[in-house]
Amino acid sequence: MNVINIETHTTRAKEAQPKAKRDKKQVARQFSRAAESYDQAATIQQQAIERLLTFIPEGAEKNSGHWLDIGCGTGAAFEPLLDKGIRHLTGVDLAEGMLQFAQQQKADSDVINQLEFVQADADELPFHDGSKNGIFSSLMLQWSENPLHTLNEWRRVLKPDSTLAIATLLPGTQQELSDAWHEIDERPHVNQFVEKQRLLDICEQLDLEVISQHQECLTERYDSLTELLRSLKAIGATNVNSGRKSGLGGRAALKQLDQFYPRDNHGKLPVSYQVFWLVLRKN
Repeated sequence: MNVINIETHTTRAKEAQPKAKRDKKQVARQFSRAAESYDQAATIQQQAIERLLTFIPEGAEKNSGHWLDIGCGTGAAFEPLLDKGIRHLTGVDLAEGMLQFAQQQKADSDVINQLEFVQADADELPFHDGSKNGIFSSLMLQWSENPLHTLNEWRRVLKPDSTLAIATLLPGTQQELSDAWHEIDERPHVNQFVEKQRLLDICEQLDLEVISQHQECLTERYDSLTELLRSLKAIGATNVNSGRKSGLGGRAALKQLDQFYPRDNHGKLPVSYQVFWLVLRKN
């Protein structure tokens, strides 16, 4: 089974997009490079998936049929979603390397015949209106430049009364890293995140009914700055904002960053993630 490579959907979708501040091809490249190291380093990402799965309503007929996993990465959610009664699941990701790795991992699995892999932009989905029974998306929406457009595109492909289950990141994520860099220069070193209220307002505007919402701060701790930065690189979570400085700034900058980075009572370096889980229904 080959990855289906579809980069565009319609001219209408393109025209609705604002001028991008991030290079989507760069985002795709960094996640493709991280494919083989991702699962070992992505502890927060795995926790986000596990919690999101618990918020999907059980036993509902809407859980059957054809679902999308948007930003599926290495496919960590595939089996748990199929266990909920979903008959067919399409993994969608912009990063070809992630999809290829996911396909290789599932090639000998019992569920491979229920899976499809599509390389596509989450803002321009190559699916018909009202054709899908549900969407699952964990820690992908925060990469959107325009969440109103993105969520409207996801809503477009859903059937009425379908479920949209999302985990995303809110402001305050990687705050320790942002504050430490702020002591050194004024450049953006941490990706920007959309406020929770803005996301809820967008859902109301799109007539997406909120079934449940949960917010929690998850924290990882590292023994050294080197370990912390290597972990971020291993999951592809590097800075892609416009105005960023290429590279990390050399040894002098890293030494300064190490000096300014906060430690907990055990001398470890914390990285906080403000995770927001949101389950919606298309009315």
